[in-house]
Amino acid sequence: MSEILKEYVCTKPFNYIDAQDNTLWVCCPSWCPSNLIGEAKSHYNIHEHWQGNIASDIRKSVFDGSYSHCNKKVCPDLSQLINTGVVPNSFLSKTDFEKQYNISSIEDLENFEGLPEEILFGFDRSCNLKCPSCRADIVTNDDPDSDSFKNKLHLLNSIEKHFSKSLRRMMITGSGDPFYSKIYRDYLINFDANKYPNLQDIQIITNGVLLTEKMWDSLQAKPFIKTIEISVDAGTKDTYENVTRLNGDWDKLIENMKFLSKQSSISNMIFSMVVSQYNYTEMYSFYQVIKNIFEESSINVDINYRQIVHWTASLYTIEDVNNIAVFNPTHSNFDNFIEEFNKIKYLPRVSHNFHHLKEYYDK
Repeated sequence: MSEILKEYVCTKPFNYIDAQDNTLWVCCPSWCPSNLIGEAKSHYNIHEHWQGNIASDIRKSVFDGSYSHCNKKVCPDLSQLINTGVVPNSFLSKTDFEKQYNISSIEDLENFEGLPEEILFGFDRSCNLKCPSCRADIVTNDDPDSDSFKNKLHLLNSIEKHFSKSLRRMMITGSGDPFYSKIYRDYLINFDANKYPNLQDIQIITNGVLLTEKMWDSLQAKPFIKTIEISVDAGTKDTYENVTRLNGDWDKLIENMKFLSKQSSISNMIFSMVVSQYNYTEMYSFYQVIKNIFEESSINVDINYRQIVHWTASLYTIEDVNNIAVFNPTHSNFDNFIEEFNKIKYLPRVSHNFHHLKEYYDK
């Protein structure tokens, strides 16, 4: 166990929840792969599991410094802390954590009754794209009369019932597209701010193709949308439309991004690239595309590069993902990856989870 982990506590298990249609998490499932429900279940009590045994065990693991539930290589925050010593924003020193949360013992952890301040809506996978790293085909909207749609409404209602007064931040969505999804689109268009007295920020996570000027102007939630994250995964039209973002429209995406760059109500834009053998040569061109569009914008821009990981619902098998993991030192194109990575690693506003490769790229 890295000694530095004993000095800092990740606060996510104490203030963050990721609600999916049949699973529940206190972090990205790839980073902390412990389902709070225990096993997949389509109709669950979100509040009960937030206070349950698995959640408690995760909290103990970040408090004692073992981080036994966490993937220390893939989580960008843990990778950064362990390999560079730079403390991520979501971490507090042990002393500051004990003061802020009034927790200094295992008994305190077992009696923890705090509610999440941040939530990721991940319970609807409906999307207009069929990115192979994420899904095998387009996931269409459920029939409003179906059990699956009713289960999603149950989750939405449970969130409003148990957490609406504690929430300060929402993220919609980590599972599909919020403007293709009927349940999310209707929620954002008809958003009732009175239910969320402490809400400060809604972060939209989207592929950006349907986020047109007309869509933007229709959203009652617009005053709260301070952060927009767009997953692109390419630096050229050809790779975007034919490899990483199947069914995507590069020209429409660029048009929408140019419109968003001029919206003064938006504080932050985040652009992400999941890196694999198929797009690593476009890491720098991806950066340049974003830089050129937002060069004169007042919006803060961050650009994230992440390792591709296996998702159960993706088109790729685990073997496929291992074969295209160009950032693996055993990959035949690893040296070329390092050469491309060196072009972007220290550029302004860049974040990545390749810190464990420091011995290769800082030679």
